[in-house]
Amino acid sequence: MQKRRVTGNKRDNSVRRRKVDRKLDEIVISLKEELVRSISDSIKIKSVQDTPVDGGPFGKGVRDSLDQTIKLAQKLGFEARNADGYVGIVDYGLGETFGVLGHLDVVPEGEGWEVPPYSGLVKDGEIWGRGTQDDKGPMIAALYALKAVKNYVKKPSKRIRLIFGTNEETGWECMKYYVKHEEIPDFSVTPDAAFPVIFAEKGIVNYGISAPAISREKGLVIENLTAGEAPNMVASSAKVVLRGADDEILEKIRSFSPKNNTKLEINKSDRRVEISITGVSAHGSTPNKGQSALAALVDLLAELPLEDSEMKRLLSTIRNKIGYEFYGESLGISGRDSMSGELTLNMGTLRLQAGVLKLVINIRYPVFFNEAMIRSQIEEVFNGFRVESFHHQKPLYVSPESELVKMCREVYKEVTGNDEEPIAIGGGTYARAVPNAVAFGALLPGNVELAHQPNERISIEDVLLVARIYAQLFLRFLQT
Repeated sequence: MQKRRVTGNKRDNSVRRRKVDRKLDEIVISLKEELVRSISDSIKIKSVQDTPVDGGPFGKGVRDSLDQTIKLAQKLGFEARNADGYVGIVDYGLGETFGVLGHLDVVPEGEGWEVPPYSGLVKDGEIWGRGTQDDKGPMIAALYALKAVKNYVKKPSKRIRLIFGTNEETGWECMKYYVKHEEIPDFSVTPDAAFPVIFAEKGIVNYGISAPAISREKGLVIENLTAGEAPNMVASSAKVVLRGADDEILEKIRSFSPKNNTKLEINKSDRRVEISITGVSAHGSTPNKGQSALAALVDLLAELPLEDSEMKRLLSTIRNKIGYEFYGESLGISGRDSMSGELTLNMGTLRLQAGVLKLVINIRYPVFFNEAMIRSQIEEVFNGFRVESFHHQKPLYVSPESELVKMCREVYKEVTGNDEEPIAIGGGTYARAVPNAVAFGALLPGNVELAHQPNERISIEDVLLVARIYAQLFLRFLQT
């Protein structure tokens, strides 16, 4: 999920204003308490990808979340099934199909929470916890929107299908499975971005940059290093254990001052020093909104006299060519287009594992940019190191004049009274997974995006509004 905002075409005053079906709207509102309770229950399951288990290719937590959602849909009276642990499918009606694609997996919680991240706490008119915005809250809102439609439209001549993915944050294997084994909807939306409607999404690609770490017995040596939670999150924490730090090196560490307001904690034991850095997380598509603990760690380590010259060379190159930057200026890949805005770069993770130091960066590039040229430039800058690309998602563009975009925009205007222009985003959604699909919600204009950040939460009134909008969207499709 990712917040806004690059606008599309100029405001089109021809957007039609129809009347909201008040009876259906009242049914949705009557389901408010059930909706809140179901979202809270879903948040209580930590559905972060883990080691595969029986019936759960992405781990026990993800499997449990999928099982819980299928049981909820069945309790609400729907045909619902678990497709081999990859996706959940909920159907209402037969015939031409309108799909809603979302996901139940979440990113790791990270640091800095005021409440337990998987408590599903309801307080002060908000539901708190990882997944409330991205994407459990919006998808369960869509489920209750469909429940309202089911209560209102008894014999639909078309079909609404909800598709609950389980691997959106870490690889999209769930959608690959769905496309291979299941029916593709004729039209689709995903409530995993922002309102009013998304007509373009930047390309997304991760690059791994690595160097072998040579074991040394003497001098200043990195024994352990881990930074960042996921490539698509600004690193909120970083830790390194150094061996062989003398008093001069220790003083250099103590006098280090990060350039991004991150905080250092230093603990010394014998000739070992443990350094912990705490930053502020943000979505990988908006790295400027966070404070990267990883960037601060690299800045510090590049200044120290490490015994491993190749590791030091990699760290120095990272600092000099990326450092605290967000837009790839020093890498020579910065730029923008008028359709989707600027290229962004996030240093997601840095690990020392199995004798290899590896950095993973997450790049969101404009719709009309060329990924091959971006990679070529990165390979040139990091010449001599291993560079690999993975999880590449090509840009998405759907004409603002398409019937799908127009329908979403009209429904949004009907319910909210606001005539907002279509927008482009840096986030990547399931709209890329199937043809004829766009992102539609769920973040409302002016609201703060907390996806991938501590204290993620959603207003009860906002998530109810999402359900009301989706109910009218479903009704529009069924009646056309």
